[in-house]
Amino acid sequence: MLSNPLRRSRTPHMLTKGYTKLFEIQSRTFTPILEGKDILGKARTGEGKTLSFALPIIELLLKEGRNGRGRAPRALCMAPTRELAHQVGKEFADIGPSLASTCVYGGAPYMPQESAIRRGLDVIIGTPGRLKDHLDKGTLKLTDIKYLILDEADRMLEQGFVEAIDEIQKMTIAQSGGKPQMILFSATMPDFILSTVKNYMPNHVTVDTVGSSRNRTSKGVDHLAIKCPWTERRAVIADVVQMYSGAHGRTIIFTQTKKDANELALETDLRQEVQVLHGDIPQKQREMSLQAFRDGKVRCLVATDVAARGLDIPEVDLVVQCEPPKDVESYIHRSGRTGRAGRTGTCICFYKPNQEDAMRYVERRAGISFRRIGAPQPEDVIKASARDAFRSLEAINDSVLAHFKDAARELIEERGAEAALAAALAHISGATEIKTRSLLSSMADYTTLHIKVETEIRTKGFVWTLIRKYFPEDAHNEIKGLRLQKDKQGSVFDVPTKMVDGIMAAWNDSPTVTMEVCKELPELEAQENSYGGGGYGGGGYGGRSYGGRGGGYGGRGRGGNSYGRGGGRGGSRHNGGGGGGRYQGGGGFRR
Repeated sequence: MLSNPLRRSRTPHMLTKGYTKLFEIQSRTFTPILEGKDILGKARTGEGKTLSFALPIIELLLKEGRNGRGRAPRALCMAPTRELAHQVGKEFADIGPSLASTCVYGGAPYMPQESAIRRGLDVIIGTPGRLKDHLDKGTLKLTDIKYLILDEADRMLEQGFVEAIDEIQKMTIAQSGGKPQMILFSATMPDFILSTVKNYMPNHVTVDTVGSSRNRTSKGVDHLAIKCPWTERRAVIADVVQMYSGAHGRTIIFTQTKKDANELALETDLRQEVQVLHGDIPQKQREMSLQAFRDGKVRCLVATDVAARGLDIPEVDLVVQCEPPKDVESYIHRSGRTGRAGRTGTCICFYKPNQEDAMRYVERRAGISFRRIGAPQPEDVIKASARDAFRSLEAINDSVLAHFKDAARELIEERGAEAALAAALAHISGATEIKTRSLLSSMADYTTLHIKVETEIRTKGFVWTLIRKYFPEDAHNEIKGLRLQKDKQGSVFDVPTKMVDGIMAAWNDSPTVTMEVCKELPELEAQENSYGGGGYGGGGYGGRSYGGRGGGYGGRGRGGNSYGRGGGRGGSRHNGGGGGGRYQGGGGFRR
């Protein structure tokens, strides 16, 4: 955070709200806006863009001073969504309570908005569509507009507001008799934005806090990725939330569709109280859910992108993205709901085996590197649950404890103090059973094994030779998803958990080759989108064994039985047919 002239500010409410210094984007825009310059701004999400224009605009309005019923607004701010418009409106109201401001957007009744306009305004904030409606009806006049703000202009462009924005800009100039001071924030610079800047802001000042940095995401966010088939996703998400956020943190889970959001909230193992946020939820209910989330009454939101932009909830600990979004900007803004205002946070993106390319695309365009991790293991989830349960005990009033002391003494006599307390904590946390899960694939009832060697492994055939030579025969056909380490010093693969003891008993470490249950995934070789429609997920674990049409690891190649035979020209015992995929071959994948 940077020092700034807040002590000279006309907005003492800034200090009462805890603001004593400004972030870089706020500090760099403050003086140019006060000097009347047009601003083209670009900053990472979570760096306080709203305050960067709200504070100086409020300063200017307070300095000018003006009262009177029915006065036309002097500042107009356009935002792409109801949620962002509402957030901007709240910022103006909190910092400049003596100014009259209102927020207008679709999905809300016209009458209260029209009444606020008739009473007189200093600032009006709204979505382009509803602002245009009020202008067309004649209820809103732009005769006194001196400041025009376009917040997240690229998002408004994506949502089809180009025509409405252009008309509002032209109406503002026509009705006010001159060009207002313009402030435009945009994460990207498509043609429409460049045209707007050229036509309406020829002498603008550019304020860019991202610069040449490749990383376009918030600075304090740790980006993690978990490979997981769709069938296992809900259970793994519940474990992820428990481990990284728990009962006392705040989590936002993003889904691609409203249907997915509803299903995840209703049919899930999530232990936290959940609220859903998407376009079909009435606006009043959405506002109530967001306020409950801010207040800590609700700890988990399941949302579509309606919540991804502009919502300033500074203490979100975890963001979960159920799959890679269709565009990189969505990833950036979703992940930006955590790590805000100088805090740190975690963003975990789930992906299916056939979405490797999509993940690499996000990495390349967002300028980040995902740390690939496995699904949380039972012991880790239980430890996190125990910490939550222990913390929950602090909230119990002493007067309540007296009613449980007799039962506690009886339980201690029966089971011993340590065992009794452990059982109570397990029950409180909901951790009543241990279910193993693969680190490599997230599949339940599978365990990931890790072979390490001192010499370089050139091909997977070396690992398969070890497996066939030293593993029990009944385990040969049960090996799944074998991958080599990036440094060629080892390999990981999945086996049914029920076979682990037998495999480990049959195996003997040598001075140069060792094997253990994998506790943390090593960095693995990059993998093409080689998994077919079956894979770990659709059609069962492995689809049609490892061969078949789209089954298991054989890409989309036809043919190929469980031994990888007949999957296309060039098929081998280890890699199946060559026609079905670019990486592990076509119709099959030999154990």
